[in-house]
This record gives sequence, structure tokens and C-alpha cells, in this order.
Amino acid sequence: MEGFWSLLRSWLRPHRGIPQEKLPLYLGFFQFTHNVRACGRGVLQPMLSALLTSVV
Repeated sequence: MEGFWSLLRSWLRPHRGIPQEKLPLYLGFFQFTHNVRACGRGVLQPMLSALLTSVV
């Protein structure tokens, strides 16, 4: 858990001044990218393709 928070702090550092109401969105995005990274890059491309085709 400490490693996750350490990564999160370093990832948020360039985004200074995040409004408090938008912080859950930043945390959710970081959690998503962290979990996809653990699964492998092969998961990301099909997922993005599925999302983009469903939107159009």
C-alpha cells in the first residue's frame, strides 16, 4: 500500500492545484492505469477499441 501511495504522490506532483471535487476522478484514473499496467499492455488496446466503437 505504501508503494501505491508513493506512486500516486509522484504522479500527482505535476498536477498541483487540483480542485477537491475533482480529486476522485484523478484517483480513479490513476487506479485504472495502475491496474492495467499490472495486467499488461495487451489489455489496453482492445479495451480502448471497444470503448471507442461503442461511443460512435
